[in-house]
Amino acid sequence: TVEGGQSMNPSTEEILSASQSIDAKNIFVLANNKNIILSAEQASKLADRNIVIIPTKSIPEGISAMLVFNPELDLDNNRILMNEAIKSVKSGSVTYAARNSDFDGRNIREGEILALEDGKLSFTDTDPEKAAIKLARRLCSRDTNFVTVIYGADVTEEKANSVLEALEGRLGKNIEISLVSGNQPIYYYYISAE
Repeated sequence: TVEGGQSMNPSTEEILSASQSIDAKNIFVLANNKNIILSAEQASKLADRNIVIIPTKSIPEGISAMLVFNPELDLDNNRILMNEAIKSVKSGSVTYAARNSDFDGRNIREGEILALEDGKLSFTDTDPEKAAIKLARRLCSRDTNFVTVIYGADVTEEKANSVLEALEGRLGKNIEISLVSGNQPIYYYYISAE
């Protein structure tokens, strides 16, 4: 694992060094952030082993890709499976504005709750839990079977469970909902709909 995030993207050298420290000839790298994909691709060109880049742009996409990995399959078939898996994921996140700014053409105030859908600002709110519920509902379509809510370090288990209960009541019995403690900083919630 190479630490990263919105404001601390690993360099090509860090990704290459991490891959060289692994005793394997084939390595899958899940970027989990659009800003890391290019560095990962550059590292794969410099490596002395096969590094397969799965261009995941979020943690939920990365989880979906990992879940379909099959150690019985070869490199190319796993690459195909993992890339197909990320196409079926709609992902969102709930965070806060660190400062006053202009984001996607909107005026944002410091401390405001931001609901991001596939990396783009969907709406703002004043409450992380209300934002998570609204965002999860927006991510769902008629084809949605699974929703995963990953709650962060600044969310209590009680508040996370209140989101789960609200979603169970609003999304219906046909959608399986999972709640996971991710303990991630900065982001109150990561949400995926598949």
